[in-house]
Amino acid sequence: MPSSIGSSTGSGRSSRSTVSSDDNCPTAEASLGSKEYRFTTLEPNHIVVEDEPMDDERWSRLAFALSMPCKDIRRTNPEARKFAFQMKRQKSNVSSKQVTEMLHPLIKSIVKQHKTINCKRTAQFHRESVPDEVPDFEIEPGWKTQLPTPKPAFTLGYSESAFNSHQLELQQGIIANNRNEPCDLHKVSQPIPSVYWPFFVVETQDEAMLAARNACAGSAATCNNGLMIFAGAAEEHRDQYIDMKYVRNLSQAVQSFSLAINGKTACLSTHNSEGCLPHAVSAIRTYKLDDEDDMEALASRVRSILVWAENCRLSSITDLIEKFDRRVRMAKASTGSASHCYDPMELADFRMASSKRKSAIVKEVFMDGLAKWIRYSG
Repeated sequence: MPSSIGSSTGSGRSSRSTVSSDDNCPTAEASLGSKEYRFTTLEPNHIVVEDEPMDDERWSRLAFALSMPCKDIRRTNPEARKFAFQMKRQKSNVSSKQVTEMLHPLIKSIVKQHKTINCKRTAQFHRESVPDEVPDFEIEPGWKTQLPTPKPAFTLGYSESAFNSHQLELQQGIIANNRNEPCDLHKVSQPIPSVYWPFFVVETQDEAMLAARNACAGSAATCNNGLMIFAGAAEEHRDQYIDMKYVRNLSQAVQSFSLAINGKTACLSTHNSEGCLPHAVSAIRTYKLDDEDDMEALASRVRSILVWAENCRLSSITDLIEKFDRRVRMAKASTGSASHCYDPMELADFRMASSKRKSAIVKEVFMDGLAKWIRYSG
């Protein structure tokens, strides 16, 4: 394990960074590499990034829990060796755009072996799943605390073929987000069109490794947060007991990985968000992109992540969909039955209410039936 990841943060909380008056919403590239970014943007959105990489014991425990090999197994991979050879010929300050272009054939060769996995390149996410987004009216003039909209170099998730028609239908409609506001489930399940529930992102940054890791933190947290929002909608709020199987499935599902790239170095990290814990980011190890052995080991590791996603995480997600299906059926049965004894008193005069009042009643009943899924950082 490497001793450092090329990032640094102060021991105390820094003051918020400012932006120029003619640019109230700076680009992600302009702020990701600043030392204050974690304090002003990541931590307020409940994303905690560890500076030190995981030790062997911690990684072994996590890998074992995910049914994943803990040690890198180097397998012969022509595309990986070709990429390493191309990187050797590049200058030390190779641009992120060049790295993305050269990396594409390798990523494509790995993904094509998995029929239920889909990959998109430089596609921007919908904002529905971005963690605890701060509304514009809550941002003081000259301050920036919102997470930028993720736009990774590569995003890997599930293809439509991973689900049957009924499961696809269930991943539509309106649910409540972590602030109990309506959000589009279609954009939560597919933050990128045709990529369902992403679990692996690659970010390339020219500025510094710190910028790449911070970008990964926001992108992967968005992947995890989408599932947490969905889990909150699937949860039956009247349950008086803790469903341990549900908790285990959620723990397996709300897990993702990222690869942060700066120059000729890549950092593989794990991202998890269990229950009320914040989005935690831990580095696993670094790889030299111009080293053939390192690249074959990295390709093998990415393949093991895809195997885990297909055989473990996907099963956990389908279990969540089934739980959500049961709740939908229960709601339909309740709506279709004569349930005046259980309805709010306002529904007694529903037919006599104005159209505006009817809308308010429906919204009140709908929102009351949805679980709140709020996480705190401490």
